[in-house]
Amino acid sequence: MKRIQFGVRVPNSGPLAAKENIVKAAQEAERMGFDSVWVHDHVVWSSEMHRHHISSGAAEALSDAQEANFFEAITMLAYLAAETQTIQLGVACLVLPCRNPVYAAKQTATLDWLCNGRLIVGVGLGSKATRESSEFDVFGVPLKGRGFRTDEYIKAMKAVWTQPMASFEGKNISFKNAEIYPKPVQKPHPPVWVGGWMDQAAIRAGKYGEGWIPGWLSPKEMKRGCEILAQTAEERGRDPKKITVAVEKLAAIARTRDDAMTLALPTIRTSTNSYERDVDNIQFALDRHIIGSVDDVRRRIDEFIEAGVRHFELKLIYPSMESLLEQMALWSKEINPHYQ
Repeated sequence: MKRIQFGVRVPNSGPLAAKENIVKAAQEAERMGFDSVWVHDHVVWSSEMHRHHISSGAAEALSDAQEANFFEAITMLAYLAAETQTIQLGVACLVLPCRNPVYAAKQTATLDWLCNGRLIVGVGLGSKATRESSEFDVFGVPLKGRGFRTDEYIKAMKAVWTQPMASFEGKNISFKNAEIYPKPVQKPHPPVWVGGWMDQAAIRAGKYGEGWIPGWLSPKEMKRGCEILAQTAEERGRDPKKITVAVEKLAAIARTRDDAMTLALPTIRTSTNSYERDVDNIQFALDRHIIGSVDDVRRRIDEFIEAGVRHFELKLIYPSMESLLEQMALWSKEINPHYQ
């Protein structure tokens, strides 16, 4: 069985978003033996989402004086490329319909050079940023049809990465004989991991991805998604075993279950107000994420492994950087070696 891998999301958004915190989290993750560090992506954000959609940090770290900082994903990974040596660098996920795929391909190829081939390119459809405003409106991109647009953009990026004189003909993007260098260090290109937890995301990963990285799915739902992915890949003549199944999960670990729940629950409750998922039942979140004592965490990880998961992106819940480093240290001591 392929070795189970664990990665940590760093605070490129949220109440603790700051350059020194991002670098500290990434360097400590590398030192502690984690396999990857992750950022996420939105160009347009909002104060509303800053309060309710916390993908790093915790609700207790929020204050009225904070701006809704969200540091751009590719730029941040380029900075981390110089601040780390061996750990994989991932984005989960670029809001691909809002990015020019030719330019994104050149940026990520350059980034793959800067990090010596450590890049994972997660891509997703994106969604409305808040109830009042939409990232898609700002970019003048229609929300309708973003799935088809994402499919085209993935293929266009791979054309740029792999063809000396790149050409692509599509409904949303077309170009011919574009000589674009550098080509990525990784051959034929950096792995593309498809985000999203709907059936269509698993299908998209089976068709075009080197990985699938959904979020809010239970182990049972993940197993079903993996079956959809495998069937799609086989129908396309692809080997599903070569497609990495990953998950991104809110996580909190402590010596006792009660301590972990104390860490996690305030932030999980804020996420029930998120536009993307109006979750009115806390148990819904607890059934899909990784929260508890060391034994609890191992049991939940085992459930996801049984469903087919091989890489975990951990969105640890932490009210301070000290809390983050304590949880990472506990995870690296009690969890990572258990799955080597």
